[in-house]
Amino acid sequence: MSSRRPTILTGILLALLFGYLYREHFSAQPAEPPPLAGKNSVSGLEVKQRADGVWIADFDYFYTGEPRPAQLKIELVPPPPGPIDPLEFRPTDTYLWMAERGAHHVSSRISYPGSEISTREVTSTLRNPRAGYAMIASQRIEKVINWPDALTFGRTQQMAHSSPKQNLGRAITLIDSGSEAELNEAKAILEGLIGQNPQFDAGYVELARIAMKSNWSEEGLHQAESLLASALQIRPDSADAKILLGYVYSHQKRFAKAEALFADAAASNPRNLWLWENWGELLVMEGKPDQAIAKYREAIAHPMSHDSNDRARAEAYTHLLALLEQRKDLDAMEALYKQRVAEFGPGACYSADYARFLLQVRGDTQGAIDMARGALNLNCADSGARQILGLAEYVKWAEASGTDRAEALNQARIYLPAGAMPLYLLAMSDRTIRAAKQLIAAGEQLDQKDNNKLTALAFALKNRDLAAAKRLLALGARSDIPVGYGDVPVALMPVMEGDLQAIRIMQQYGVDYSKLRYRGATAFDFAKQSGNSALLKALGDKGAVL
Repeated sequence: MSSRRPTILTGILLALLFGYLYREHFSAQPAEPPPLAGKNSVSGLEVKQRADGVWIADFDYFYTGEPRPAQLKIELVPPPPGPIDPLEFRPTDTYLWMAERGAHHVSSRISYPGSEISTREVTSTLRNPRAGYAMIASQRIEKVINWPDALTFGRTQQMAHSSPKQNLGRAITLIDSGSEAELNEAKAILEGLIGQNPQFDAGYVELARIAMKSNWSEEGLHQAESLLASALQIRPDSADAKILLGYVYSHQKRFAKAEALFADAAASNPRNLWLWENWGELLVMEGKPDQAIAKYREAIAHPMSHDSNDRARAEAYTHLLALLEQRKDLDAMEALYKQRVAEFGPGACYSADYARFLLQVRGDTQGAIDMARGALNLNCADSGARQILGLAEYVKWAEASGTDRAEALNQARIYLPAGAMPLYLLAMSDRTIRAAKQLIAAGEQLDQKDNNKLTALAFALKNRDLAAAKRLLALGARSDIPVGYGDVPVALMPVMEGDLQAIRIMQQYGVDYSKLRYRGATAFDFAKQSGNSALLKALGDKGAVL
């Protein structure tokens, strides 16, 4: 008993001490001042819109200090519910700070309601949050606000807080991406910039790009021409407008006018590398490959600029490689592949193109594997690196023996599982067709179909890859197999596409179009429907009359 007594006594003393301190603390708190004389009120409410689309509410309030506490709010009152869902028309509140005693002025942004609605009244209020936001004082005015959709509102805000140069740069990036939604977004930005400054010539140039990207036709080219005429009217020395207009003229087959514009733009030594890329394209159209090569080389001779000009350089590389391939200048092609990888860096994912060249043209299987694997390590899967790595491993398997052979086949199956598409890809080159032969010898079905019911030969004909088609036909690919969801005979595909060269190749491999039928119609019937006399002649119906 005696051992517990000090503990109980200590507890009693602590309780007395805490009670004393509690009374001392709260008795020391100052008393709330009495309410101010007067009446709680809200007055002078005005609602205005800033240039950036933000709505601002200005008002005065007087708060006596009672009831406590009081919070300021701005409330939007929607129009009466009509045929539109009433749930769309709930009042929208902008919660502000707690009210302070006395007279004060408030200027506050009104919160965006989050959707495309209209409001007809705005109310500024004092409310008691501890009493269910009971009204203390308020003022309501009629003010119609037609709120835009969230995308438009966000765009307006972004434009308002960015310079015209920054907004133009964003529009250019969106145009380069090229999807319909991004083109529409870019168009809205450019229209906004021109709305702010009708003399903004760069806006017309970019709108011309949108006109062509969204409507690649004579109409789209004409629209682009008109927009570029406006840009040049505002700024006659605009090299960008001249370069793009030269591109338009090229595709309108107005070659002399295009050449004159390119030469005029070149005189000012512009930074815009599309001058050389577009000029090269014009020369290709005119059948002047030597001069085109010179222009493309001029484009890639300029240093990296880390802006949209680098896209022009990338295009110039692509077109230059195509011209060198036509010449069968393999050494020049390889030098260019190496230069592009070194210049753009391995992270730009051009390694896969080089790997494809090494595999299909040079026959350097291990070099292709190393290059493609390096691209994969840089997350360049979308560049075709996985496909090339798979093809190279199939070729390695076909060339190897023993354990290396089995390991190569396992690797190939990981990156490119066997099927109709891999068989077509292996048939694209004399360097890789031997792997297709060995796969078929090992039991792979040459005429197997993929999920879209296409065979390897169907892929070759669809892509107009006649060299691959000939290799597959030589391996024994059947031309009478129905393919696609319409179950069209493979041999009929060139007829439907009007591909005369493919028809001749099919005939060389034994196809008799006079006996080919599809849903009761002959190949000649399909040719007659097309109104193509050359197609009928190619099929062998010499006496047919259109």
